[in-house]
Amino acid sequence: MSVAQPTESPFDHDRYFTFTVNEETYNGSIHFLTKYDRKPDFVEVLRNSFFRDKTYGDNRADWHRNTTSFYAWVKAHMLRLAWDCREEFLCYFLRSFPNICRDFGFPVTHDRDTSGAPSQSRLWEMWNKEFTDVQREFVRTATEEALEFAREQGIPAPDPVFRPEERDITSKRSEQRLVAEKTKEVWQQAKPFVTDTFYLKRAENTVVHENAFWEQHAYMGMRENMYAQSGQHSFYIDSQRDRTPSASNHRYQIGKLTIEEMRSMLHETTRMLIARARHNSELVGKLWAAIDITKGNPWTGKIERDEDDNIAEDWILGYKDGEVYYQWATIQIIGYDIPLVLDAIPVKRGMKRADIVDSLLENALDLVDDIELVMMDREFDSEGVKDSCDKHGVYYLNGARKYESEKATCTRLRRSGEMANIEEESVSSGPTRKRIYLPSSADDDFDAENEHEGDETEERPDIRKEMREDLSELGIELNEEDASHGFSALTEELREEEENEPTVGSEEDAQAYALFETNHPNVTLNEGDNKIERIHMVERMVRRYRHRWGIENGYKQIKTFRVRTTSKRHTYRFFNFVFACVLYNVWRLVDLLVKLAIEGENSTYAPRVDANQFLTVAKEYYGLDPPD
Repeated sequence: MSVAQPTESPFDHDRYFTFTVNEETYNGSIHFLTKYDRKPDFVEVLRNSFFRDKTYGDNRADWHRNTTSFYAWVKAHMLRLAWDCREEFLCYFLRSFPNICRDFGFPVTHDRDTSGAPSQSRLWEMWNKEFTDVQREFVRTATEEALEFAREQGIPAPDPVFRPEERDITSKRSEQRLVAEKTKEVWQQAKPFVTDTFYLKRAENTVVHENAFWEQHAYMGMRENMYAQSGQHSFYIDSQRDRTPSASNHRYQIGKLTIEEMRSMLHETTRMLIARARHNSELVGKLWAAIDITKGNPWTGKIERDEDDNIAEDWILGYKDGEVYYQWATIQIIGYDIPLVLDAIPVKRGMKRADIVDSLLENALDLVDDIELVMMDREFDSEGVKDSCDKHGVYYLNGARKYESEKATCTRLRRSGEMANIEEESVSSGPTRKRIYLPSSADDDFDAENEHEGDETEERPDIRKEMREDLSELGIELNEEDASHGFSALTEELREEEENEPTVGSEEDAQAYALFETNHPNVTLNEGDNKIERIHMVERMVRRYRHRWGIENGYKQIKTFRVRTTSKRHTYRFFNFVFACVLYNVWRLVDLLVKLAIEGENSTYAPRVDANQFLTVAKEYYGLDPPD
């Protein structure tokens, strides 16, 4: 039988293996691609592999061969063996991801088609009735080779299921104990991160030990809506210290620190955390980061205004919802690596976005010098921001605003039926800048995709929930972008032209397309590119932009760790945010170490310790040490 092969394979890798069945020795090979557009998982390894030989050819009747490739069934059962799952779960997974199903070799025509996906019963029949002993052993051996290849490439892969006696089966209760033990261990390791880098500018004859300030701040940060005034009493009762700082002294001493001193403390603690994470092979290779601005709780106190009724205070900024806030900008690691806040800066009235980006990149690159791609939203769409990225030698991928010329381009693309378009702009220094137009995202989610599948979905909600949880444990989350149609969510068919064509640059045309800007070399504009190649190139780049939402998720958790205050002193408010970032970073390290302790080197990206678990355990060990 013929086996489809990739059109390009400059990064190919062959694995040859032998296996024995009934004292007969057989040879086999499996072919992998070792270059990926994003950090892959084991499913991606199987999608980018194929078999060259026909040694274990299809012995089925001809009418079987005309429907589904023999090697599609091989890949499906390789995945089942690697995950040690049932046919029912494998069927659910393949139907949930038709694009993966198609890449495996099943007759799925498009990303919303599940008619060609295998059924549970057919998966069982193929393995138990139609595969020969030789073919089954071939699949087992090929799976072992694929797992070994994944580990060699640093790709997370599940433990082999072929030696079940060696697998670490951890009960929920044991796992909870391990989470608690690891949290305590890492929280105690955080003492030098704080005491060696955080400091106060106090007189030498002070009677309250400096560590008490940091213990008290951590104590308050881990309790919902606790202020310094109420927190000082609870902390004194719960702590082992004879002397603890009063609320006013606590705020006063911290408020004396400058912005740059606070940022320096954050940098040094983060540097230690990065070193600890890299010890476990995290944060290596090319990293992705995101820059964004977050806000505190609405300011409801008195506001000074000028004669034109404009807010005269530099650190209290208006927002689109009509409220006013203190705001901070951060740069965070996102993507498939351990997410950490690298740097933060308070946002002041009149501060240019380019200056924010320049300052954040300068400090972040001092901590991790291998940031490849930085992602920002449309708020950072300016020439100065792009110049800052070029200056620091990083690539950017930003959402862009549409002005009159961009809206006119949308009209032209819509009338001509173009799915994607790239415009290039050369600059005097730095890489070429590109503007990417592509259809706006569709609103359909996974449930809407499947609402017409029949009564089976409605009758089995518990099965669906269980399988979603199983997917989550494997590091795969079903969301509206990945659930079943992949890039089709970004390339939904354009709406038919209305009888009266809209005017050039209309809002309707502008809304039909999303606009991004990048200087990444993976986006090129070559005359020889056909439309399909261009769409795939755009897909690979824009797919990364989804990970920018990781910074929004980070802000939600940082808010959980932040001490509340009614103080108007912006330095104290910024410290509350910075210290919350430190607690957030420690939590992320705890989660990494717990996953490694439970799952070993082949840990998945799915979190083991959520923020609530971390807070629950850390509250018990808030003290950095007994009284000094």
